[in-house]
Amino acid sequence: MPPAIYHSLLSHYLALLANFFDHVASPIEAPEKDSFGDVDIIVSQPKVTPFQPEQNLRAINAERIISSKPLYSFAVPYPGLEGSYVQLDIQICPLEDFEWEVFHKGHGDLWNLLGSSIRPFGLTANNKGLYLRISEIEDYDRKRSLVFLTANPAAVLDFLRLDIRAYKQSFDTVDDMFEYACSTRFFRPEAYVRDGLKANDRKRVTQRDLYRRFVDVFVPHRSATTQEDISAPVTREHILEEALDQFARRDEYKARVREWRKEREELAHKQVMKGLRKRRRLEDDAYADAWIDAGQWKAKNPQHALERAEKQGKH
Repeated sequence: MPPAIYHSLLSHYLALLANFFDHVASPIEAPEKDSFGDVDIIVSQPKVTPFQPEQNLRAINAERIISSKPLYSFAVPYPGLEGSYVQLDIQICPLEDFEWEVFHKGHGDLWNLLGSSIRPFGLTANNKGLYLRISEIEDYDRKRSLVFLTANPAAVLDFLRLDIRAYKQSFDTVDDMFEYACSTRFFRPEAYVRDGLKANDRKRVTQRDLYRRFVDVFVPHRSATTQEDISAPVTREHILEEALDQFARRDEYKARVREWRKEREELAHKQVMKGLRKRRRLEDDAYADAWIDAGQWKAKNPQHALERAEKQGKH
């Protein structure tokens, strides 16, 4: 839909939903969009509980609703086109997740770009917040390797050394957003070389136009014309120590590592014992087979067996 209709619908439903929820917002859109698909709104704290969308949101005047909690999709009338509809997506989230959810979905593909920058340093951002990955665990159990750092947007931007005020506003152009992504202290051009991309990033290159433009056009051009200032090289180990101190997660980190190492030691011990038991079974089986074979040989050669027994008796 054209930007004018999109913004008109967005303003209308933001105001309307404020009658039903204490917190209502829409993520900042990506720059240079000349057409829009769905209208996305995030809400929290319903004024009436228990919240029943089919009943409480009749004022939306939707033709149809599809519920896949916590997301509710409404088919609302397209202005001026009878029989045509626009999809209004309303995501209901807990109050503690509301600010981060709006923040993390802001500026379209921006967090896809930032994610590729922070990943080599052991950091991951998802729909719950910023996490630290424990290096010795992540190759075996990625979920258990995650240590929660914070879901405070200002704290995250400060840690990434990104301008907070710039983030709160729409970027005028895609290149402005790209330049903002490159302003984090974690940006390294080599993280965006096609041949070295991780599987998820290779998938983004094929499916996300902005990400492909960033990888194939913006970063190569910027690298050729801009000298990166890395006066103090940052390592994953350095970021680990800084994050644990800044977000007060050292005790949790140590406990997680200690628990993991204990489990690995117990597993290794079990594997050793299992190997010993297997070896003993094989030895027992070999002995039994030899005993059976010897018995069968004696049965087939009784005279030879008797003579051999007599010789052994003389000795």
